[in-house]
Amino acid sequence: MHRKRFRLLCMACALGISLTLEGCGLTANDPKQAQNENTSPYTPVQDYAGQGYSLPNGEKTGAFAKTHKKEIVDQVNKFFKEKYHLEVTTHNLVGATNAVVAYVESKGEPHFHTSVIVGVDLASQKVTEEVEAYEGSVEGAITSGLYEMAYEKEFKNLDRFAESVVKKYPVIGNNQKAIDNTWDSGYVTPFYYISTLDSDFPKAYSAFMNDHKISKQKLRQLIQQQPFDREGVQIALTFYMGKKYASPDQRIADETIRQFKTLKGIVPGNYGVFIQSNEILKRTGTAKSHKGTITGKTDIIHEPEK
Repeated sequence: MHRKRFRLLCMACALGISLTLEGCGLTANDPKQAQNENTSPYTPVQDYAGQGYSLPNGEKTGAFAKTHKKEIVDQVNKFFKEKYHLEVTTHNLVGATNAVVAYVESKGEPHFHTSVIVGVDLASQKVTEEVEAYEGSVEGAITSGLYEMAYEKEFKNLDRFAESVVKKYPVIGNNQKAIDNTWDSGYVTPFYYISTLDSDFPKAYSAFMNDHKISKQKLRQLIQQQPFDREGVQIALTFYMGKKYASPDQRIADETIRQFKTLKGIVPGNYGVFIQSNEILKRTGTAKSHKGTITGKTDIIHEPEK
């Protein structure tokens, strides 16, 4: 996949879109509000765990997945063990056209979320042995986890910054259950995610595939042997308004960006900083609106410190 295209998809993921995808004036006890909450396509982020999340033409295969969960999960486990020698946890199965998409999380390090597509035959009501993924998606997810391992100390500094933003402003992170059930974009936390390709760090990826016990220090050495690529690693910091139904606050976005630009000792990469609305679209996990950096125009570049 062309890097520029992948980059746009990555930043879309930062706003809550999976790579596989494309009430005013009422009181809390008002029955009309309860009805609106149930029928609205949007929901507060703190209430969202993936309910309503869907892919095109997935009604029948989604129903099939519920009655054939074990067979599908077995195929997913086999795929990761045989191709990558890794174990994963399958969190969610979502119906798609003639297939079921499995959203998985790695067990242990490298830590990442990704998805694979499991073929199904509705006519015979069987799970096929065909398991595949979008080109480079799993490899890229693994590489993002390796990058986190290599820069463990710097990512802890990034974690502390994210926690300070939440303490200072009325914002929150994403729901962990929503991440598990709907995200397939690599290394991800409630406040940020990393996206990269295995081709960005081929030496590190190959070394890991040859030796899963490779040290973090060795991974870092292999990554740092390459010249820094401003487009190589995308990191999106994403915060949601904490008040239910609140729109994104431009002031909070501006101040968070200003503070972030002064940080030292964080991970090299191309950063986006986003303050999201509290409401997200249940079908895709997409925020209703956001404020912050403009992808491709006002990204914040943190180069390796000398």
